[in-house]
Amino acid sequence: MNHSAISASPNFGAARQIWALILVCTAIDPLMKLVVGIKFQMHDIAAVIALTLFGLGMSALYTFKRPDERIARMFRGAVELFLITFLVGSLSYSATSLDLPMWDATFQAWDHVLAFDWKHWLTVLDGHPRINLVLVLAYHSMWPQLTLVLIALITIRDFRRLDVFLVAFALGAIITVVIAGLMPAMGPRAWLGITPADHPNITLAVSPEFEMQAAALRSGAMKIIDAGNAQGLVTFPSFHTVTAMLLLLGFRSVPYLRWASLILNGIMLIAIPIEGSHYLVDVIAGIAVALSAWAAANAIVNATARSRIAPQPESLSPAM
Repeated sequence: MNHSAISASPNFGAARQIWALILVCTAIDPLMKLVVGIKFQMHDIAAVIALTLFGLGMSALYTFKRPDERIARMFRGAVELFLITFLVGSLSYSATSLDLPMWDATFQAWDHVLAFDWKHWLTVLDGHPRINLVLVLAYHSMWPQLTLVLIALITIRDFRRLDVFLVAFALGAIITVVIAGLMPAMGPRAWLGITPADHPNITLAVSPEFEMQAAALRSGAMKIIDAGNAQGLVTFPSFHTVTAMLLLLGFRSVPYLRWASLILNGIMLIAIPIEGSHYLVDVIAGIAVALSAWAAANAIVNATARSRIAPQPESLSPAM
């Protein structure tokens, strides 16, 4: 089989760049866990490995044995999204365990400069349970949308935008967890001492489990991570915001869905501060991270495409 033809196929796209980012996370996270003294249960690690091998095996099957580029990309893209999400989530636990100084007071002060009063808007939302339900549903749409954007871009064969989306998602996730690790915060709900009694008519999208796990990691009380109950321990920047912005850009080439995405992710962005217990500056920072990640990913994919189509020097062979 012609290996240069394989590497130029849309099946492979920016695979090298995406997997380089995955491998960097895979190398760094275990080292950090050794340093801070936390670990996953072995059956969780086994499940991740099994799912990864299954997905890559199916992608290889539909690349080499039963060629179907859309099915091959579907399986590989699903594995890439899964691994990026798992590894960056795992890194957020390692970073939280470092117990670095908290930034809540600073973020609260920045929100004050922006005239954003978190507790006031919580009270307003508590008076409108139906609006809260819409915001909760939009907030929880992130994971279904990640699946849908993968399916949609592969269905219309927009492999280039899929590559940009996946690279940008990986870059955005890594940038987010690095900043959040260096500038940790518990979020306004914990910082302001908010309890369910302060919003008796509504239930927020993010449960207090986030704050409890973060506090347990910082104190050293949590040593074993339960993957089934894992939380994204990130406040600044908001990872939900990063993903919402990337979804908006990812769906842009998909007929009909681009408008639905605009509405749904617009609502998600509105929901994030209160439903996700985020400072307003978390959202602003998340937007900046997403746009930067998309621009970088676009440049990376363009460079990859140019290298694939560059003329290859003819192999030297003895004259006949």
